[in-house]
Amino acid sequence: MEYLPESVMYATGEMKEVSRNKFKIFSVSADTASAGKIVNFVLPENALIDTKSIKLFMDVECTSPGTAGGAGDIVFAKLPNYSSTMLSRVEIFCNGIQLSSSTEYNTMAQVLRLGESNISKDNSVDRCLQHSYITGGAANDDETLCIQEWISFFNGSTRWINTGLLGAVSIRCTYAPNSVLVPLQTGQAVGDVFTTADALANAQLMSYSVSNQYLTCDTCTLDPLYNALLRERLDTAGGLSYNYPEMYIFQNDGIPASLNSSNSLRFALSSGCITKAFGFFRDSNASGVVGVPAHTLPGASGVAAETANCLRFRSYSGETVKSGAATYHWLVNNVQHAQFRESWFDGLSDVAYVQDKVSVDNSGSLITSTASYNDGKYIFPLMLEFPTGRRTGIQSAYNSRGINTQCVFQTAGCVVPVASVSPDLNNSGSASAYVVVCTVAKLVIQKGRDLVVQY
Repeated sequence: MEYLPESVMYATGEMKEVSRNKFKIFSVSADTASAGKIVNFVLPENALIDTKSIKLFMDVECTSPGTAGGAGDIVFAKLPNYSSTMLSRVEIFCNGIQLSSSTEYNTMAQVLRLGESNISKDNSVDRCLQHSYITGGAANDDETLCIQEWISFFNGSTRWINTGLLGAVSIRCTYAPNSVLVPLQTGQAVGDVFTTADALANAQLMSYSVSNQYLTCDTCTLDPLYNALLRERLDTAGGLSYNYPEMYIFQNDGIPASLNSSNSLRFALSSGCITKAFGFFRDSNASGVVGVPAHTLPGASGVAAETANCLRFRSYSGETVKSGAATYHWLVNNVQHAQFRESWFDGLSDVAYVQDKVSVDNSGSLITSTASYNDGKYIFPLMLEFPTGRRTGIQSAYNSRGINTQCVFQTAGCVVPVASVSPDLNNSGSASAYVVVCTVAKLVIQKGRDLVVQY
């Protein structure tokens, strides 16, 4: 195959009549919201929208009205790591057709972030814009947050979406429960457990409110030839295709405390392209229990040294730096992946590999020590795709359509701790297993804004 590098090419080109602008979009529902409330935004119609420019801004004020006990029992309500944690569900609609629905959006965003992001970005861009750290000041948080990265529809194969062909695109966001907030007792540090029952009682009354919500996006106008070429393809090629990532989450609750716990999380999924999956555990108090303190991760570096309870993913291996006896295993239609039972260290070694980030230009991940991986950043990956370098541009992974695909995330030899003594809520004596499955869906755009989604 002949190849002429760009560094020795003399050809130049131009794009004519380029013009771009930025728009501010307000919610079509109420301007204020709180835990569990839903807000809607509609993107501009008949516009060429830069999906990388879509940002959600909001003012979030935390409150902690508890008055039990004395001055030392006062608890302040703090925001969790990452502004995306404030969203529990994100749905994308176009002309009334649901294109994407991400349940437990905050959980899935953190799972992907652990392997795809890196410390430099976390300490700079994410610290500035996406609140990647938990503040330690002795006051309730009252801040402006920005969500500038989206994990599903807006991360597709085409950066610029033409809503003139699609129609009205709406974004429906559901705010997370109050349990995502982080309590901070007076005189204690972030990550410390409560010292009194009164402090615990105060923490359980935390809440937050949202105001001044708006969306921004950039649009662009190109040469009329661009629109003519798109419409020609609609007429001659039978439609335009847009691939985008879609994630699903499965869970198994009620795993009891044990020194030798085994668990099998079974799930089924019909998809034309399953790229990867991640298995992990959380304490059962991670969802719906208000007032659980953050956790200080051992050996972690950067601003992510503490993590909110809802984002604490554990291995329950019983180890911190050695592989140990616990094993983790994937089954896909009774085919083992890998062909041997792996340790948590095998999973750690695959975190970067699954993201196709093992070249000399690897920018790292958010996992900075084996101890922090075990105790708060544990994701055990399964890779099913053939990496092409084109990401969602090509569907090159496991096709489970037309067959009864059964998948299992199996673990054995895990150590689930017994319940902590109150007011320490770090361990409830019960765990939940989770699996996040990543797929690539295809949106086929036909004449007359006729849309067909192939999952």
